[in-house]
Amino acid sequence: MLQIVYYFWQLCLLRSSPAQLPSSWFATLLVFSIYLIIALVVVSLTRPVLDLFQVIATIAIGISIQAAVTWALLQYKDHAARFPATWSAMLGANAVMLIILLPFNFILLESDNATLVAFADSVTWVCLGWWLAIAGYIYHKAVDISVLQGSCLAFLIELMGVIAAVSLVSN
Repeated sequence: MLQIVYYFWQLCLLRSSPAQLPSSWFATLLVFSIYLIIALVVVSLTRPVLDLFQVIATIAIGISIQAAVTWALLQYKDHAARFPATWSAMLGANAVMLIILLPFNFILLESDNATLVAFADSVTWVCLGWWLAIAGYIYHKAVDISVLQGSCLAFLIELMGVIAAVSLVSN
């Protein structure tokens, strides 16, 4: 298990490639399960106004959009066989980022100290940029596009996920 965590940490540092993951559906299902548990816990803790159904729907919308766009891009570029490894890399790196962001999200939710809130807010923006670099790198390695194109694609996927989730899961 420690090797898996280390691999995803190295991927977040742009030192590993999604091609190093096994391109099997079993591995993808395992990473998906771990990601789902982490995402359910993190979203439940950091968005207390959402009930369980809304938390699940929000996560499902984001995952579905990411998977659909990733699959379509890989299919278009004739690399459909790379989907399990690519999507596993995206989910694993996203899980690492969720864990890193958790304490900063708590600060944003609970702190009254303006300086601390500004710091936590800045860290979340830095992490967004980091996530876009990671996702761009994964798409670069998997789909043979530039890192900038991959980062732009990741940004659009995140934007579509947020818009869809807010539209469909609003109070």
